[in-house]
Amino acid sequence: MGFYFIMILGDGMDSYPVNLVNEYIKHSNLKINRTGYSISDIFKDYWDAFLADNPKLKIRPVVFDNVSRMIKCKTPDLGYSFYACESCNNYMIVYNTCKSRFCNSCGVKYAKQRAVMTSNALMDCPHRHITFTIPDTLRNYFRQDRLRLNLLFEAVNQTLSYLSYKHGKSSQWRLGFVLVCHTFGRSLNFNCHIHALVSEGMINKLGEFKPLKYFNFELLRKSFMKTLLDLLHKSLGNTFYKEKCALYESKEHGFYVHGPNTESKSQKGLIEYVLRYTGRPVMAESRIEHVDHVNRLITYTYEPHEDDQLPDEEKNGPITVTEDIYEFIKKLIMHIPEHQFKMVRYYGVYSSKGRRLIPQYKKKKFQKSLFPLKWKNLIQNTFKFNPLLCPCGATMKYDLSASYFP
Repeated sequence: MGFYFIMILGDGMDSYPVNLVNEYIKHSNLKINRTGYSISDIFKDYWDAFLADNPKLKIRPVVFDNVSRMIKCKTPDLGYSFYACESCNNYMIVYNTCKSRFCNSCGVKYAKQRAVMTSNALMDCPHRHITFTIPDTLRNYFRQDRLRLNLLFEAVNQTLSYLSYKHGKSSQWRLGFVLVCHTFGRSLNFNCHIHALVSEGMINKLGEFKPLKYFNFELLRKSFMKTLLDLLHKSLGNTFYKEKCALYESKEHGFYVHGPNTESKSQKGLIEYVLRYTGRPVMAESRIEHVDHVNRLITYTYEPHEDDQLPDEEKNGPITVTEDIYEFIKKLIMHIPEHQFKMVRYYGVYSSKGRRLIPQYKKKKFQKSLFPLKWKNLIQNTFKFNPLLCPCGATMKYDLSASYFP
């Protein structure tokens, strides 16, 4: 949930620990027991050894920053907030979080915050989820230079803008769409692709709304391929020309673009959808089945894409992978985005300039009641208890003077 707290009963304010590290160790048995395995704990156990055993491995600076923050998450190293009961001698220490999107714990809260922000920008109309993927032969260009992911965003932007022009018969009509870039596939391989949340309607400068139910996917596939290949050709130069021609021959129907008509029928469904595809961690910890510290192996599962198109009785089920923990670490850190690189972007009428056109279609800000984002409310909403409620019945109060922020 992105927080960690310990409650001390009966010690009183006068016995407040001077050394928080010792207090952290002393009361570590009070931590809520978790089933399964934590990615953070795996990095705590193996990160230093991984670096020592791979001295020639080129690791980006942003990786060191994110891993370091995740390892320190919810420990005294990042500080703490202090809460005390004014009616008795009880107090509570709430350790600060790292706020790294690479951290699974903080990533959940980040995803909820992003869902609230995104949903507040959406028109009150159906939306379509469209996925834009590229051939595996192109993926390495984006892995070698992460800034080329900007070309992927731009290709999708131009493609959807062209779609609105074709359907609206004029450049006056504009779609609204949110683009989310993922670099990871289900097997943790490098598979950069774009998830687009597209409005099924367009708006012109007069604020008039025109529904859009039909999406021409032949146009989307071919337009996306042409636009991206042209952008890559411009970026890479003429050395890319032969590969560009080969792709035109092998992909005569364009690159794969998928967008089934499964519109959300409620605002809650739309929020859950946005939550799933924005800011989520690379891998859910629930997929980890076993960690073998003796042989330095990890076992995890993933659902194959082939099962998505099959009825339940014909699905093959999850694939199990057992591999060296060092290889697992390499796969995870590969997907850490560059510093300040925006993996979620808004276009069309959802851009900062375009939003002024949609006041009458904008969604109501109902999300605060669904997703309270303060740590106290998150615990209360999830576990159904008030973490600041003292056993004596009073409510603990925040004490700034006793809190620590490095």
